[in-house]
Amino acid sequence: KQQMQGALLVFKSGLGAAADLSLGGFDSHEEHDPVSESLLSHLAEALDFFWDYADELGLADRILLVLGTEFGRTNSYNDGNGKDHWPIGSYMLMERGAPWGDRVVGLTDELHFAKSLDPKTLKADPAGIIMTPAHVHKAIREYLDLEGFAETRGFGLEKIDSLPLFDPFVG
Repeated sequence: KQQMQGALLVFKSGLGAAADLSLGGFDSHEEHDPVSESLLSHLAEALDFFWDYADELGLADRILLVLGTEFGRTNSYNDGNGKDHWPIGSYMLMERGAPWGDRVVGLTDELHFAKSLDPKTLKADPAGIIMTPAHVHKAIREYLDLEGFAETRGFGLEKIDSLPLFDPFVG
């Protein structure tokens, strides 16, 4: 919560427009369920705090909050009742009143292996693509009109398919 408060105060002051905040402890190689339950409860409380404080500062209508992880957890438990690293992760994108919100994009099978989707419709398609973090970040850059800026600085994602993640009529 202190990281969130500090970032929001920097935004309010006009000295910053983006922040990278961290909540560790999810590397649950042992006793996954109690560790994750506690951390997810803490995260939910922190998100409530974030949006309440952003609202108090008059910023809530100007924020795109991106939550993500560098990797997921395995689809089964190890010998220590933990879960190890898994290449399938997730993101949560939040924005007040977003017309594109309240939906899930991306697919896995019953064993939590990624499934292909059509890059235009975001529906399951065996001939489609596997969505990766690069696709999510390209969509965010396009949504915030930053992709051209990134490309001119050598950080473009021009070889990555554009996905209509922010189109409320797709998916």
